[in-house]
Amino acid sequence: MIQEFHYRMQRRSHGEHAGRHAGSTGSGGFEFHGLAPFMAHPDARHLDVRATLADPFGQPVVRQFRQRVAVPVYVLADLSASMGFAGKMRLLADFAASAAYSAFRSGDPFGFFGCDTALSPDWILPLRWHKGLAEELEARLRNFQPQGANAHALLETAVHLGKRRALVFLVSDFHFPSGELEALLDAFAPHDLVPVVLWNSAEYERLPAWGFAELRDPETGARRRLFVRPSLRERIRETFAARRTVLVNLFGRFGREAFFLVDRFEADALTRYFYQA
Repeated sequence: MIQEFHYRMQRRSHGEHAGRHAGSTGSGGFEFHGLAPFMAHPDARHLDVRATLADPFGQPVVRQFRQRVAVPVYVLADLSASMGFAGKMRLLADFAASAAYSAFRSGDPFGFFGCDTALSPDWILPLRWHKGLAEELEARLRNFQPQGANAHALLETAVHLGKRRALVFLVSDFHFPSGELEALLDAFAPHDLVPVVLWNSAEYERLPAWGFAELRDPETGARRRLFVRPSLRERIRETFAARRTVLVNLFGRFGREAFFLVDRFEADALTRYFYQA
């Protein structure tokens, strides 16, 4: 069963379609915005009798209302080879399906871009309202084996999102240089970006205390055989902890808070991410 989470935008959005999100449009809605002189907003339907009688100059006063709107929701997914490690694609499939389903339930259009070294037409799903998209996307991602050497195409997607402010989930393990990540954050600055750091604890926690282990870099194909011992295992854990700190600090500099998705997707945890104080 596909899980649903609830989300909200950081700021008011402009939109042509009615929806659940706070809009910036100053008329035609039901959300009270304030009072204004009748001459500035000549709409007799919203005349406020009490405010008009209280006006010291005797000028008619009207109530203003804002329209609640639908917003575009995108998932930009890293489909490079490192995402094929230890069930990450299953986790990505769960998240992407939930995002598509949650957008549909909220009345928002949903789009998806899957990226590795290039932006493939096979992984471009343009914005649309479609009930069955969640199941379709989940099945495709679960059966996909990523091969790309990097996720450089993520940067290309910025020009495809348009100028209208959107909610953008950037999903990756972020195993690439911080300079590339800073360029991504700059490119998506016009949008409400949610970095989703997708890891599997098998990468750093579920390691043997002693024994040989053969490691393979999925993006370069390079192999290396290591003798795992407690000190090396601890060093690997510390490396991931340090990387987590780097990511948190980097996202923080751009005014973003990361959502760490490790091992298992829980929709309630993402809802709390959006509505925490």
